[in-house]
Amino acid sequence: MKRLQDMIETLSIPVFATLLGLLVGSIFVWLAGVQPLQTYTSLFCEGFGPTGCDSLTDLIVVDITDEDTGETTYHFAPTYGEKGHPLGLALERATPLILAALSATVAFKAGMFSIGMDGQFALGALVAAFLGYWLPQQIYGLAGVVDPDEASEALQLVMRLSIPAIIISLAAAAGAFYSWIAGYLKVKLNVNELISTIILNAIAVQFVTFMLNGPLRADMNNVARTERIDDTAWLMPFNRAFLNDVDWFNGARLGIGIFIALVAAILLWVYIWRTTSGYEQRMTQGSSLFARFGGIPTDRAIIRAMLISGALSGIAGAIQILGVERRMVDGFVLSGTGFDGVLVAVLARESVVAIFFVAVLYSGLQLGAINLQFGNIPRQLGGMIIALIILFTSMEDYFRSLITRFRLRVFGVDQIVNDDDNSDGTEEVQHA
Repeated sequence: MKRLQDMIETLSIPVFATLLGLLVGSIFVWLAGVQPLQTYTSLFCEGFGPTGCDSLTDLIVVDITDEDTGETTYHFAPTYGEKGHPLGLALERATPLILAALSATVAFKAGMFSIGMDGQFALGALVAAFLGYWLPQQIYGLAGVVDPDEASEALQLVMRLSIPAIIISLAAAAGAFYSWIAGYLKVKLNVNELISTIILNAIAVQFVTFMLNGPLRADMNNVARTERIDDTAWLMPFNRAFLNDVDWFNGARLGIGIFIALVAAILLWVYIWRTTSGYEQRMTQGSSLFARFGGIPTDRAIIRAMLISGALSGIAGAIQILGVERRMVDGFVLSGTGFDGVLVAVLARESVVAIFFVAVLYSGLQLGAINLQFGNIPRQLGGMIIALIILFTSMEDYFRSLITRFRLRVFGVDQIVNDDDNSDGTEEVQHA
């Protein structure tokens, strides 16, 4: 019962925080001269609802009326994909967020409050943007192929299987090295990782901007950009590959990147909770001094965590280029994807499982906020609502204290103490 109560309490906090954020946000919506219900309906329908969604109930079941026959059919909203589904776009936007949030989580688990994901993300993207067209050119040259369209099917198949893997690996190495710098400064010189990662982010932004406007610039277009990556390096979206007949994916560049993110999440969970190295990191997070006196090599745990963290951010940047953008454009480094990943990790309480759902929710709310303007509703209201939800979600300790006070008033001190005693006894018996 105690575990069930704890689980219900943990799940109720983000739900209560979201409802409270919507309630407070309705005040600002009303001051803007817009009906709160209309705004929230548009926000969630644009972010999570299928075609024809015009009420909150349509997020679950949507009814579609045929214009010719007048017949009405009912569909399960999340799987109804006529003209595409916003969830496909939300998953597309969530893919790099999941990897960036995993990157932040593995650093946090070693006691490193690293926010250098933006710089590592940008460098990984730059490596992918360059190798995406340069590497195929070198392979075609070595194979004696003048026109890529005339290359044999066997060569193209080998390139399609190997080039993305090579590029993602090198992008991960670039991100890992850049993150290692902050870890090394922390371990050897005791430089605060928050300061060092902020500085490293700024350096990465300036370096990438220089490369886009200088050596890697493809043409003299108004906006600096690299050459388009070769088709053999392209992580083709589902709607352009084997699921091109599925309407659900229309309009979304969702591809194999989402599976890479899920595999990375599974591997990271196993690493953190089922390996000795992961145990060392978790002990380092709790108290590095205590862990050191316990014989745990904390310096090694920090360096290892920063390497893994940077690699995940580099992979996120590579997937965004190879699977979505297909080239790097000036301003890409200012997207804030890495910082949003840190935010997702914080909201998910560093839970690898929760990161996926929080990233999708966050991406859907962002998508809905952007589309509010098409309904004559200021898009800034959507951003304000998201900020309020994040603010109240961060007040977990306050909500837990409220729940504790409520339990004391309703059940009394004796009942709560007895529940705790029974839970401890059960756990001791199970341990024995």
